[in-house]
Amino acid sequence: AEEWRGLADWQAELAPHFKTANRMLGVTENPRFWPADFVLRDIATELGREDTFKPTPVAIFFGEPGKTVPDPFFGGEGPDRAGCIHCGGCMVGCRHNAKNTLDKNYLYFAEKLGVEVRPEANVLAIRPLYGLQPDGARYEVIYEKTTDWVFKRKTAVRTKNVVLSAGVLGTVNLLLKCRDELKTLPKLSPRLGHMVRSNSEALLGVTARESDVDYSQGVAITSHFWIDDVTSVEPVRYPKGSGMMRLLAVPLVDMAGTTVWERVKAFVAEGVKRPYDFIKAKILPNWAHDSTILLIMQTVENRMRLKRGRSIFTLWRQGLVTERDRSLPIPAVVEAGRAVVERFAARTNSIAQSTVNEVLLNTPSTAHILGGCGIGADEQSGVIDIKHEVFNYPGLYVADGSVIPANLGVNPSL
Repeated sequence: AEEWRGLADWQAELAPHFKTANRMLGVTENPRFWPADFVLRDIATELGREDTFKPTPVAIFFGEPGKTVPDPFFGGEGPDRAGCIHCGGCMVGCRHNAKNTLDKNYLYFAEKLGVEVRPEANVLAIRPLYGLQPDGARYEVIYEKTTDWVFKRKTAVRTKNVVLSAGVLGTVNLLLKCRDELKTLPKLSPRLGHMVRSNSEALLGVTARESDVDYSQGVAITSHFWIDDVTSVEPVRYPKGSGMMRLLAVPLVDMAGTTVWERVKAFVAEGVKRPYDFIKAKILPNWAHDSTILLIMQTVENRMRLKRGRSIFTLWRQGLVTERDRSLPIPAVVEAGRAVVERFAARTNSIAQSTVNEVLLNTPSTAHILGGCGIGADEQSGVIDIKHEVFNYPGLYVADGSVIPANLGVNPSL
């Protein structure tokens, strides 16, 4: 992005931090392919893109399956780990102590060094403290206990520095609320909430008509390839017993030049013509065993804006809402990805599916929202400076996905 491109040598600036993150997360290459990977590899070969087919880098311990061993990552200073059993449960939380999650690295060592972690806390406001304070504090942070049912206890913490790391939906929402409603941070940049991106992705999938192949085995994301120079695809799986994702699924229908009613008619017609497919995809058990999500992502430039407002999705209460960028809107359909899904379905005798928001609302979905607190030279071009400090608020920092300034095209499959 023009706002930050010339502010630093970013490749050199980021290199040591990538190295640290790789070490802390214990990144390794997925060592094993499964049925969905072999199908995807064959499709890559058909398309002449086999050289781009690769295993994913993942933060998982691949020791002897199920066997617990002393910490293999930090010279025995970290917690015990167990070898991955390839159950597909990474996306819903590893229950077998193999995935290298934050509570086993960064947070584990933070607590070991004396940091107090306060879980189940939702920050309501950040207030600057003006003038010299006896304790040196510059901010007061007010939070509530999320697990209180009726009257949520509120606590105020005074601190010299604040680092926001709540992800795009948490960080941007809180800062917008503090600027526009609470007026506690009125000097935040007018660029706050702008230049939000989605990895330009589409969540598609297939459900096999027969149950002779177990598609739930493996780590959550095992491989990927580039369909073309800007579009990647990877298979995603869930563990046996999972099925919530099927609630979003509808038949893959032609979107080109059609109205919402024509698309509704098309997928209702699909249900009438192929009732077994509808029952198999939406009702019958073993959805995770029989299904593969195909995650499509692109590096192309598009964006939207986040702001505070009311909509049907906030139940008409004040909350975070989106606004499409008129010049570079995020597309609801990625045609290159649809073609791969159709090939995958044909090869595996599967039901090709899209998501209900794409078909009914012509609205894209994302699991990798980025941006909203961009880096800039000043408050007119960005929310934070190159040190991640918020303009006009010394000691207030942002360090999460909201600072990422472009569609990456591949998610961190860790």
